[in-house]
Amino acid sequence: MKKTLTPFLLLLALLIAQPVSAQFEGQVQYRIINVDSGVTEQTDLNLVFTSERIFIGSSSSLDVMSGLSTNGILVRNDEQDFVFNTGDNEAFKIAKYDIDRLVDLMNRVSGKSENDQKQSFDWDNRVEETGRTQQLHGYTVKEFVLKEDSADRHVSVWLTDQIKVRWGLLNEAWHTTGRKQLEEDLPVELIMNPNSFPLLIEGFNGNQRVFAAEALSVNNRDFDRSLTELSPNVKLLGFSDLIMNMFRQRR
Repeated sequence: MKKTLTPFLLLLALLIAQPVSAQFEGQVQYRIINVDSGVTEQTDLNLVFTSERIFIGSSSSLDVMSGLSTNGILVRNDEQDFVFNTGDNEAFKIAKYDIDRLVDLMNRVSGKSENDQKQSFDWDNRVEETGRTQQLHGYTVKEFVLKEDSADRHVSVWLTDQIKVRWGLLNEAWHTTGRKQLEEDLPVELIMNPNSFPLLIEGFNGNQRVFAAEALSVNNRDFDRSLTELSPNVKLLGFSDLIMNMFRQRR
């Protein structure tokens, strides 16, 4: 079943690059459960980090943009590109520069101005450090609460400063294109900042938990590094192929 998880992926894309010595190498497996619509939806995410690459795999199809759906994204900082798995042994290999060009083109077609800026996030009134801590998978996490416009709704974010990741191209893509594409007022800097990593995010409506993104495991030893490498059997499609696919989707 296809689900739009782009906002969550972009939340995971904000970490500012850290020194190489701070790089976490390992695997973090998340389970995302959303019951806000009255129907329980579940998706598993598999994140693998090495010194120069990041793999994000999903049990459900992710809608990245019009004409591009994927069940896995490989970020190659060493190659300065993104590889989007599409199934059937095919993948789109897109340079970060081409993604910027594509988003600018889509903005012009939709009438969005490059000068359109969102108001800064109201940290003082909407974010509270509760002082609560707990242990998750051997890591100490601290709770931060994001207050929503509705008094009945809030988001609880549990962060650890014992995991730090160099996101590289993902961080750059968020600042140049991702932030402009989301209508939601997302506190990305709270979820991901240079010194911490989320192991649990929970959304509440009153006392009812309606959303959770929970790390099921953290493995920095015997994880599968091959997920950050391309199989020789995969046919790589380019930027022009993506443009043609987008036009076919619009017909």
